[in-house]
Amino acid sequence: MSLLRRNRPADGLAALIRTVRSLLLFESAMYSALTPVLPHYARVLHAGKPALGLLVAGYPAGLIPGALFGGWLAARQGVRRTTIAGLVGFGIAIAGFGLTSQIVALDLLRVAQGAFCGLIWGGGLTWLIAAAPVARRGAAIGGAIGAATFGTLLGPLLGTLAVALGPAVVFCATGVVSFALAAWAASHPEPARAGQAGADAPTRTIVAQLRAALAAGGYGIGSWLILLEAIFFGAAGVLLPLRMADLGVPGWAIGATFVAASALSTALSPLIGRGVDRRGARRAMTGGLLAGVPLVAVMMVPHDPVLLVGLAIVALGAPMTAATIPAVTLMTEATERADVTLIIATTTVNLAYAVGETIGAPFAASLSSVAGDLLPLFLIAALMAVTFLLARRERTPELLLSSANLRGGTADADCTPGAAACRPARGPGGRKRRSQLLRR
Repeated sequence: MSLLRRNRPADGLAALIRTVRSLLLFESAMYSALTPVLPHYARVLHAGKPALGLLVAGYPAGLIPGALFGGWLAARQGVRRTTIAGLVGFGIAIAGFGLTSQIVALDLLRVAQGAFCGLIWGGGLTWLIAAAPVARRGAAIGGAIGAATFGTLLGPLLGTLAVALGPAVVFCATGVVSFALAAWAASHPEPARAGQAGADAPTRTIVAQLRAALAAGGYGIGSWLILLEAIFFGAAGVLLPLRMADLGVPGWAIGATFVAASALSTALSPLIGRGVDRRGARRAMTGGLLAGVPLVAVMMVPHDPVLLVGLAIVALGAPMTAATIPAVTLMTEATERADVTLIIATTTVNLAYAVGETIGAPFAASLSSVAGDLLPLFLIAALMAVTFLLARRERTPELLLSSANLRGGTADADCTPGAAACRPARGPGGRKRRSQLLRR
């Protein structure tokens, strides 16, 4: 009987992980479902490239205010209600998108989808991180990101189905799926510590909590890395297809390249997450950056189509995945060291990715028209190299506590550099050293 009681929390966590992965997969599929439908709207609505460009940009543009509102709502109403509200609103916006035949209405509904996406990610990801044990947090984050990446593979298939059967049928059906996911999410209880912070949280403003997280170490570089990843993907999404087309790569092969890169990232995400749990986030992050710098720098150099495709798959699928999962882990660990709410970290992740994706494509397109395709990725690779050097030099309070424990000869057996579970020494002066290090 006691064994059954002991297994109930683990079963509840496994069910929650499945739910959050499913809803993140669903959201990512809807994000990428638009691409195959664009020619349909161009033909039926007589929309030109500028109008279709606005339609594509609507989703990340809506994600920016959605991330802010999602963080605000989660802090006041809880992550469970925020996630459910996001899924319900998302379903309404999707169904309306399928029933609309006016380009302006499509633009507004696409912005609404991006805004509700901010609620889904802000609530769902915070919910997952809060419920997962610290020792398994990297694996939980990796699995969630892997599911979202897999969703981007399914999205184009859904869009193709919408072209074949009609947007109204397919998008109304997917709206119903969003409502079903909201009901599934409602079957799980609110996590105990998702929105909790220290005892002085009611008197601390959002800005004060953000400053505390930045001072804790790891938060700033993690946020910057999320932004840099989004800029890279935005730039590659514009430059790589054009470069491949210039070299004679057929359209189906261009699409297959991005599908293969997403599949590689999906396969690597759980492995990287478990590696973060075992060896610490900082080591995985610096390893991803070290591998990514040369790959990103030379990704557009090959003149052989086969070599270009192979290099693009590896560059898009592996190094940034290896850096992003530890970056999110560092941010969540920093909020816990600073004793502020986890919602601060997940809101920042949403904002950083939305801003990076919004500016990445126009930045790369404008720069490449003046200086060629190589320069934008050279600059991104240089920023990755600088980030690697900063990550190597930065020492978080975790690492300082670990070294202090070892010098004191009373290090906890469970203390691993880079792990949030690292505890201070229990010997004489341990608490004093800890408070001094955290203040520093």
